Amino acid sequence: MAELVPFKEVIPLFEDFEHTAWRLETQRGYASDRLSPNWARFKAGETAFGYRPDHPWHANVRKQTELGKRFERVRLVEDPPTEGQRFLLASGLGNVEAGEDIRN
Repeated sequence: MAELVPFKEVIPLFEDFEHTAWRLETQRGYASDRLSPNWARFKAGETAFGYRPDHPWHANVRKQTELGKRFERVRLVEDPPTEGQRFLLASGLGNVEAGEDIRN
């Protein structure tokens, strides 16, 4: 299995684009999500994670969208959603509030 790239190394990839950062998500869940502090909160029953202006991802999405750039994501979700997909649905709310367009 490939090593996970640290989040701080991924952020620059989403700063230096011209128009649109587009992503298709087809996984049933992500190992990196289980390492997130929000995973424990999710497992304890929390179902919504809002916008946090101090979070590096949210801050960058807000900055880039204010410059007129677009963040778009399409996520395939099973019926019923897997545990990992339910987590993504919950954690994606803050991303949308930051300015990202997520279609499930």
